[in-house]
Amino acid sequence: MPLAGRPTRPRAVRRAAWALLLGGWLALSGAWGQTLTLAAPYHRQLDIQAYWVSEKYDGIRAHWTGQQLLSRQGLPIEAPAWFVRGWPRTPLDGELWAGRGQFAAVQSTVAQGAQDDAGWRRLRYMVFDVPQHPGPFTQRQQQLQRTVAAIGQDWVQVAPQWQVPSHDALQRQLRSYSQAGAEGLMLRHAQAPYRGGRSEDLIKLKLFEDAEAVVVAHLPGQGKYRGMTGALLVEALSGQRFKLGSGLSDANRRQPPPIGSTITYRFNGTHPSGLPRFARYWRLRTTDQP
Repeated sequence: MPLAGRPTRPRAVRRAAWALLLGGWLALSGAWGQTLTLAAPYHRQLDIQAYWVSEKYDGIRAHWTGQQLLSRQGLPIEAPAWFVRGWPRTPLDGELWAGRGQFAAVQSTVAQGAQDDAGWRRLRYMVFDVPQHPGPFTQRQQQLQRTVAAIGQDWVQVAPQWQVPSHDALQRQLRSYSQAGAEGLMLRHAQAPYRGGRSEDLIKLKLFEDAEAVVVAHLPGQGKYRGMTGALLVEALSGQRFKLGSGLSDANRRQPPPIGSTITYRFNGTHPSGLPRFARYWRLRTTDQP
């Protein structure tokens, strides 16, 4: 039964897990020669008319270097040869996606690599940027349209972009897309060049927030969960620790994410202490796979 108390070296485990994530990010930077644009949180002080809006896809971010696909962590994605045949030497930034609510299917296919040919035939590569183009996002979109048209493959598509007149209109769209099963919306500044790192060039907007933490212990369950894991003790990148019990299925409790693994949790804002409010387990992030 996978129950455990406090591990012998929890901080060493945590440091190793975060080092693995950082190492992957640095590997991607070296392989591509460019760091990735990362999203900042939404706030109502943004000049909303200066942004393009698109759906936030619940898939796996994938970067075409001009020679191979890499995950956000810089790990090779082993796609079948037919999937990337004829792709340009121009780097592309996009998302492998199987439709709304199908993240687990995408994760399974990418983890299995080229051998899951049937799974790859259900995926689309939703492309949202051409990182090495020197112009602002609006100009890059024009180049992206030409690049994807030249590829001429049904599974390679430009992520639709549109603009909204106000924050209230944006919030209405967020509710509509979320009710239809979308993960949220992304905003890209029309005049921003492609810059690596986290900035307001790229904004993430969801009905909930999510973040990652490392599992440092399995806490025993009580009552109906006796003999199973009652909660996970996790540690965020900030070093703060907290319990995650909400969101765990019975299957998760019988076989919880391993100690040292990285999980994603959802929450609704933070307390003054910085701890998440209404934190609940969402899914396991496998750091040794794309």
